[in-house]
Amino acid sequence: MEIGESDLNRILQNRIHPDDGKFDISFTRHYWREMLECVAAVHEYDIVHSDLKPANFLLVQGRLKLIDFGIANAIDTNNTVNVHRDTNVGTPNYMSPESLQDTNADQRAAAGAGSVAKLMKIGKPSDVWSLGIILYQMTYGKPPFGHIQNQWNRCMAIVNPSVQISYPDTGIGGVSVPACLKRVMKSCLNREPAQRPTIEQLLSDREPFLNPDIQLEKWEAQGAVPMTEHVLEQILMKIVQRCRDPARGGIPTDEEVKNYPKAFLDRVRTLHMV
Repeated sequence: MEIGESDLNRILQNRIHPDDGKFDISFTRHYWREMLECVAAVHEYDIVHSDLKPANFLLVQGRLKLIDFGIANAIDTNNTVNVHRDTNVGTPNYMSPESLQDTNADQRAAAGAGSVAKLMKIGKPSDVWSLGIILYQMTYGKPPFGHIQNQWNRCMAIVNPSVQISYPDTGIGGVSVPACLKRVMKSCLNREPAQRPTIEQLLSDREPFLNPDIQLEKWEAQGAVPMTEHVLEQILMKIVQRCRDPARGGIPTDEEVKNYPKAFLDRVRTLHMV
């Protein structure tokens, strides 16, 4: 037994308050890795947790630990890669499409609802979907289907491929969301389980979101540098101040302007802005 100081749900409630919360990429990257490592330990033993949500990640001495295995199931790896379940269980906001779909639905309709049992096939990709939902919540402040108040309608939206998930360019507090993070969310929230990444792939040391230096290397190889809205604002402000300065002759000459790109890129590299 270990004493938990808090859980991820409480941490998120404090961090993503709508009045003063802001998307923090370092915070998100740190806890995303911690969640992945927790689930990796479970999947290593071919166990599907089936109810991943922020409240089930407990903070113990500064590290996340995964709890509540009440509906977890071991996979029969000799015969299948899925857990077969006859009831829908889990927390609707975080449940994967396959955990809500009855694979025997057609047989039940043909033979009569009482003649054929319900069957949900749930594998490790189901946990990946749930992790993707948590990552989305950490970025945008709420799960992708959280705006749908009616629980039945929410479940129908989760399984319906025509209901597109929105990935805005800005997260909580209007902070820009990097493209590498969007790619991770989109890959995890693919309605086709076989097309989702594995936990091992998400933890790879070549995965750009968890390893921003990889992305930096790509940019540097192309002679470019990463740019943030804050850095761009500073650059534009410098130019405006230069144009407003009568002591420097007002509008810069064409020759000065030609030197700006290299000068600003060199400055950003020096500051190690990521």
